[in-house]
Amino acid sequence: MRDKNLMIGVIGCFLIAIIFVLVIVWEIKKSIEHDTRVQQMAKKANDVEVADNRDFSIYETLIGDDGREMILVPEGIFSRGSDSGGFDEKPMQEIYLDAFYVDKYEVSVEAYNIYRKVTDYVEPSVPFFQGDHDLMKIDKNAVVGVSWNDATNFCTWAGKRLLTEAEWEKAARGTHGLKFPWGNKILQKRANLAGTGDGYAYMSPVGNYPMGRSVYGVYDMAGNVSEWVADFYDQFYYNNAPMMNPPGPENKKNRVFRGGSWDARSVDIRTSKRFAASPGRKDSILGFRCGRSKNPK
Repeated sequence: MRDKNLMIGVIGCFLIAIIFVLVIVWEIKKSIEHDTRVQQMAKKANDVEVADNRDFSIYETLIGDDGREMILVPEGIFSRGSDSGGFDEKPMQEIYLDAFYVDKYEVSVEAYNIYRKVTDYVEPSVPFFQGDHDLMKIDKNAVVGVSWNDATNFCTWAGKRLLTEAEWEKAARGTHGLKFPWGNKILQKRANLAGTGDGYAYMSPVGNYPMGRSVYGVYDMAGNVSEWVADFYDQFYYNNAPMMNPPGPENKKNRVFRGGSWDARSVDIRTSKRFAASPGRKDSILGFRCGRSKNPK
């Protein structure tokens, strides 16, 4: 009798152990399923396109001598550079700029052809372009195949000038050091960069990504085409640059261009990213936009 009760007790303990193990397995399964649902919900949340409800009407605009719209970037301090980017982007620091106007859009093929017709200027050209060369002739596309000198000549004809490098960066990122014109994360439908996921393998029409505007309402400050600016390039310039209206270094070999292009990776369309090239370079990734001082001196 005693052995029988012992056997019943052992079997009971065994069954309880099995039930306990099954409960643990069930709880683990529920936990895994919960984590999976949370991850899926988080992914969906990241994929949601947030509507752009920013009010750009607060910024003054004017029409330049070339008939193209410009936006006023107010005077004041902004954060330039990046402590986590390339060595030539360091240090990140606050600098002051006087108010200036910036073209709302990159200079298009159509706008550049008006200039060419009036001045009998040379046609844009590139030494190599893997796409269809007819893309370079579409009126609404950003013009490419222009050197720094070509860009400077256009801006002068239009009663404008190239932006300084500091002005370009403020127009792109605003006063709070945004990593991209629209914010601090790569998001869909904000820029024309490498690949066809954005709808274009090469150049796109200017102003084609309204969700990617900068805080001032300036289009295509990231991707589409890179943009010449006025400054010479010095990799160490930020270390000793003036804190007010930095004019850029003097008498260097190369000029700066900014903004990344249709051929750029996401890391290269950051607002603090700097590039340099010979002022005579003509490339299928390189275009420009103009600026002007609010109160010319």
